[in-house]
Amino acid sequence: MPKQIQRDHEIYIAPGILGLYENDSPVAIDQLNDQNRLDPTNVDDKITIYEREVTGWFLEPALKLLDEDSFQNAFIVLMVCMSYLEGVEQYKTGIDSNRRSKDCFVESLERLYPDQFHKRDLEKLYSKSRCGLFHNGMVKGGVVFSSEYDNVMSFSNNAEIIKINSRLLLNRIRQDFSSYINELRSEEQSETIRDNFNRIFSVL
Repeated sequence: MPKQIQRDHEIYIAPGILGLYENDSPVAIDQLNDQNRLDPTNVDDKITIYEREVTGWFLEPALKLLDEDSFQNAFIVLMVCMSYLEGVEQYKTGIDSNRRSKDCFVESLERLYPDQFHKRDLEKLYSKSRCGLFHNGMVKGGVVFSSEYDNVMSFSNNAEIIKINSRLLLNRIRQDFSSYINELRSEEQSETIRDNFNRIFSVL
């Protein structure tokens, strides 16, 4: 869920984008782009806010962490990756993930890696990694990391052992996000793509 513009005080809704109310109307000010004023109800401005939010608060910092220490920071980077998967799928499909978090997670990975993994293995990844990190603060047993692994993910022992290359996963997610933003801004794409995003993403 994006950060929400508050009526009673200013709040950054993305890096360098300040949200506030003026004359009872919401506005976002892009302080990194000549104080450009963005309309939080306009789909093109919402895309700008979303792009800045994801790249500035998540994907770019995650890449820096990997460059600093790919082993020590692997858990944090994995949390970034896990949170991206469910969120982006909501915006792509136009369907809220409430009560269908696992489905969104699995469908997102199946889209990123078509016909590469069994659904049951991705569901085990959801349980061990996504739920482990966000509900218990730690992945469950059997999840191991290394930037030296040849494959982004591998499953063994009935998916009790899951090996993850956090760098490969993050790179694929960065590619996916860049492609999605280009789709949202492309005049050649179906309006459905923009409509789905506009229906789900809101800073109000």
